[in-house]
Amino acid sequence: MTESVADPAELTTVEYRLDSYETLLRSFQAAGYEFRGFDPDDPPDSQEILLRHDIDLSLGRALAMAERERALGVQSTYCVLCCSPVYTLTRPQNVRTLQRISDLGHDIALHFDTHTYWAADDQPNPDSVAAKVADELEIVSRLVGETVSTVSFHIPPNWVLDHTFESFTNTYAPPFFSEVDYVSDSGQKWHATEPFPDGLADSFQLLVHPGLWHTDHQPMADIVENHRSHAHQLVDSYFDPLG
Repeated sequence: MTESVADPAELTTVEYRLDSYETLLRSFQAAGYEFRGFDPDDPPDSQEILLRHDIDLSLGRALAMAERERALGVQSTYCVLCCSPVYTLTRPQNVRTLQRISDLGHDIALHFDTHTYWAADDQPNPDSVAAKVADELEIVSRLVGETVSTVSFHIPPNWVLDHTFESFTNTYAPPFFSEVDYVSDSGQKWHATEPFPDGLADSFQLLVHPGLWHTDHQPMADIVENHRSHAHQLVDSYFDPLG
């Protein structure tokens, strides 16, 4: 990535470094875009970006990204997992990190993992989904000290795409998904392909995963292996003393 790039549409590939991410945000601002949250009563307007972060791997990486955004006056939405084998949301340090992200002016949302409750090929009753989501929203709301009502689905099954739920705001609802462009950095794919091959849409949702972005570029395989190894160590340290 050329650090002085003025037009995001000119990008061919991206190094997953925080400096590169900051340059990308600056280029959006230079192109006249503004950043906003998910409001079901106010669909995105011209030159607006719905910037969303799914925290799949690391709250620490999320905080580092949130601080960069705050310095640029960028507002985004951070979606946190309640049930994760990688981080324990209720640990005091993680609660403080989550509250710090909120204090920086960002929205906090729930990253809901349907796969925790249902098989991949299941399509549960909408009332069952609403009940499980409500339970997790209450937990996140208590931790952050404010009402949380926005939900992004982890590895979303087809039945949540373009679906509107009455009791919460779905980031995959039509006004945020099919009625605008949707761009994601999943799997570090921007490292090999153009982020915006068809140019920039008038408005769009942009999903960026903080766990993929570091001070220096780290390959996806290395990031996953590091987290896998750490998780194994935690499990071993718990069971080893038990014999």
